[in-house]
Amino acid sequence: MSEKEEKLLVRKATLNLRRKYGRTKQISVVERDAFIPKNLEKEIRKSISKKKSILATDLALKFDIRVSTAKILLKQYEEEGLIRLLDPTLKLKIYVPTS
Repeated sequence: MSEKEEKLLVRKATLNLRRKYGRTKQISVVERDAFIPKNLEKEIRKSISKKKSILATDLALKFDIRVSTAKILLKQYEEEGLIRLLDPTLKLKIYVPTS
C-alpha cells in the first residue's frame, strides 16, 4: 500500500459541547483526506452501475469520504460518460447511470 492509500483519516477528535443546566454533549469530528485510494475508486465504480440514482452525499456516507471529493468524482464520471445528470434545472444534483 502506498502512503496515499493509507491516508484516508486525517484527524479524529471528540468535542464536548456545553448545553443548558450543566449538561454536556459529546460529538465526534472526523477530518478526511481529499484523495481517494485507487482500490476504493474501483469499488465506487462498481457500485454506481448497480444503483438507480446517485447523490454525492450518499457516496460520502457509504464510502466514508468527503462530500466535496464525491462531487468532484461524480463530475469526472459524468465527463467520462459513466453517469448522466437527471435534471440540470434542479439544485440537488441527481445522477443516474447510463445504460
